[in-house]
Order: sequence, then structure tokens, then C-alpha cells
Amino acid sequence: MYLYSRARAVTVNDWSLRILQELGVAERVKEDMDIARSVTWKTHDDHLVLRLVPSQDVLGHPPAMMIYQPEMEAVIRENAAGYDSLDVRFGHCFTGLTQDADGVTLMATDADGIPYALRVRHVVGADGGSSRVRENVGLTMVGATRPRRWMVIDGEVLQPWPDCDELVFWSDPVRPVVDIPLAKGNHRWEIPLGAGEVDEDYATEDHVWERLSQLGISRRDARIKGWAFYSHHVRHVDAWRRGRVVLIGDAAHLMPPWAGQGMQSGIRDAHNVAWKLAAICQGRADEALLDTVESERRPHVQMLTTMSQRLGQLVEADNPLLVRVRNALGPVLMHMPGANRILLPRSSTIRFQRGWVTGTPGRRNALGRMIPQPTVFDRQGREHRFDDLVGSGFVVIGADADLRDSMTAHQVAAWAALGARFVTVRRSFSTADDPDVVIDTTGSLTDWMKRFHARVLVVRPDRFVAATDATGLDVPAPRGNLDRTTSATSHAPAPSPTPIRA
Repeated sequence: MYLYSRARAVTVNDWSLRILQELGVAERVKEDMDIARSVTWKTHDDHLVLRLVPSQDVLGHPPAMMIYQPEMEAVIRENAAGYDSLDVRFGHCFTGLTQDADGVTLMATDADGIPYALRVRHVVGADGGSSRVRENVGLTMVGATRPRRWMVIDGEVLQPWPDCDELVFWSDPVRPVVDIPLAKGNHRWEIPLGAGEVDEDYATEDHVWERLSQLGISRRDARIKGWAFYSHHVRHVDAWRRGRVVLIGDAAHLMPPWAGQGMQSGIRDAHNVAWKLAAICQGRADEALLDTVESERRPHVQMLTTMSQRLGQLVEADNPLLVRVRNALGPVLMHMPGANRILLPRSSTIRFQRGWVTGTPGRRNALGRMIPQPTVFDRQGREHRFDDLVGSGFVVIGADADLRDSMTAHQVAAWAALGARFVTVRRSFSTADDPDVVIDTTGSLTDWMKRFHARVLVVRPDRFVAATDATGLDVPAPRGNLDRTTSATSHAPAPSPTPIRA
């Protein structure tokens, strides 16, 4: 593992920040971020094609923030150093692995190049698009790479220029440009190479300035910190799991950068697999639980990849007729209800249909959905974000009622064996007579539950709903509903599955 000092990702949203909140670093990293005001598509003659403003979401954080990735990663590394359970080995290189019935033998070299072996129970391949882990387990990427080559220029703002704090996609058939304000006074430009140009044509900073100057940026405005070259990929691996090895992030899927979701998808993959591996290693879950990582995460990654391609088409359109239509319809589209939902879907609308749940997720139930995160109060009137108050494990939530009235003794015992906390959410302090009560004065969480016909629901460590009283409160089977024929509209209670091993 090596540190890479340059920025790659440019933004995080409320879902990613909620995950960082669980790690205890959300507020610290937000100090080095800027709230994203809008995303704008313009032509070089300053014609406004489209402007989207991120919708305020319900996950407890701003819907989008601009980052400077090296600063964010430094905070995460500092936090990781406080965990005795983490063994971070910079300068060590993975060289191979072999699997057997009891575990995995990893081969690696240390910082001095000396080889050694390491015995582990599972391996998570999060080693990027050129993943050696993926290669070692015999999985391959399928998909395509666009032939157009792009130059990425990272700079530091010396003196602000008009609208330098606005994320702009300069939409032009010949010279599309991505103009990105990063946090902490940093800036990025992504510029495609011209016909016949190659990376070597930009070997010096003077050559790079020739392209920047075409955008009206001078050496008085910015300092170049570095530049690199890349191609847009739309690729994915056929299977995310092989035995005791699970692939996540760029090792499993690659998408174009237009939506700013590549790194964030990797963070969400890691969050999904982490609690499942923890349950397996604690003896509370079967190995089959790992099959649900792909079934839950792949559809969301595919949706984001499609969205990213759609956004890129707005920037790179080169058919004269399509360009005219885009320029004419874009200003109309951005004032139409639902435009943001189509082009910038909110995190709170995401749900999976096949995974570790009891029953069948559908439009009318809460299964496979992430619960909102309102600001709530404890019995003493102290204010908290919901996740901070209830903790990071499983939570069984009852709305304005004793949730045990809706559960059998077996169900209570099964969820308790998984370490679940049982809480009642109430709207008023006057009824706060239970020590495990959460006061939701806005009613946002109880209203959300009511909308999906649930008085009791069980929330997983990643804050997705695993079970409800409307669909069945048994602990899901080891592979959830993967072994069932699913129907997106089912609303009937599920039959009792085989409980996950406690």
C-alpha cells in the first residue's frame, strides 16, 4: 500500500458523510470541505444549458460537498491509527493468494522487498482498477473504454476569477471542459486531448498553460500543482465474490467521472461488506451472507454508471442537431419538476430489491431502503443525530408504541443475539418514560415509517431496513431473499426463513 498525494475524487454526498459519521470523522472532514452550490452546463459563449441545485436530503448532512481528497484521507488515516484492530502496512505489496476450506494465505513483500505470508479468514480486494487480487482469483473486467484521452490539471487558486467557485461543465463539441472548484482553495480542470494529440505533447508546464490560457486562466490566477492523463471506462467484473474473496470499488466496477461517484461507490461497497464480515467473524452470521454484497450494491453502481454516462453526453455531444436540441431544451428541463430526481437522484430514494432482508422490497414497504437521519433528543433533552444516539449496530425501532407487542419472543431473542438495540421513537417528551426512547420532535422518522406502513422496523448497521412488522420481523435467512422469487410489488408478510446463526 502506498500513499498517493494527488486529488482524484472531487465530491462527497450525504450518504458518504453519514458513513464517515459512523467512523467519527464527519465533522472534522467537513471543516475542510465546501458546500456544492450547483452543477452547471454552459457553452463557451456563456449560454446556460442546464443548472441543477442539489436537493436537500434527509440523511443528516449537506447533499453535496466539494473536497480536497488528500486532506480528507489524512483525517481518515489519523482516525484509523487509533484502532488496535487495524494493521496498516504502507510500502507493502500484495503478490498473490491461495484459498482453502479454512481461510486464505496471502503472499506479500514488505517495505524492503522481503517476501512473507499472512494467514487470514477473508480478503477484500479494494486495490483499484488494475487489481492484482482480481487477477489472482481469476476474475476479469468486461465493458469498454472510450478512445478519447483526457488531461487532468490540478491547481491552486491565487486570485479568484468570476464564478470560480461554481462547478461548470463547458459543453462544446470540440472543446468540452470540466471546471471544478475543489475545497481549500484548490481547483481542477479536465480537458480532452485534441485529434492526433498524445500525452507526451504535454510534457512541460508551459505546454499545459497553453491549454489553460484558452479558458482565460493566467499564471496570476492559479498555480499548477500537477497534471495527469486518463481515459473514461465503463467496466465491471462478472462476479464480485469468489470463495473467501470479495471485490469492491474500482476492483469490481469502473465508471466515467461525470457524476463524481467512483470513490463514493467504493466507500459504500466497503461499508456494506464491513458489517457483514464483522458478523461472520463474530460467529453471528454464515459465510453465505457475503453473496448479498453484490446483489445489494451492483444495481446502485449500475444506476450511477448510467447517470454518469447521461451527464457526460450533455457535455460531449457533437452531433450538430443534438447540440441545438440540448441547448434549446436544457433551460426548459431545469425548471421541470423531477429534473433533479432524474439527473441527480437523492440518496434517500435508493433501495435494493435482492439482499439481506426478510420479505420482498417494494414501493409500498421500507425493506431495502435507508432510513432518514433526523436530529433527535434523548430523555434528558440533549440533541443528537439519530445514528449517534442509537449506536452503530443493529437497531429495532418502534414508532410510538412498545415494539415488543409486535414481536414474538423468538424474534426478540434472535435480534438480541445479533447485538440489536431496541428503541422506541416518540414525538413528545411527555411520553418519554422508557430509558430506550428517542424523541423525534419533528416526526420525520415516524412519518417515514408510517408512509411505508411500518410501526416496527429493524435497521442494519449500514442503516438499511432488514425487516418490518408489515413484511415479517424474523431475522433474514443467511442469503436474505436471494433464494426466493422476488416481486417488486409484494406487500404480504414473508414466511419465516431460517434464522441467521446466532
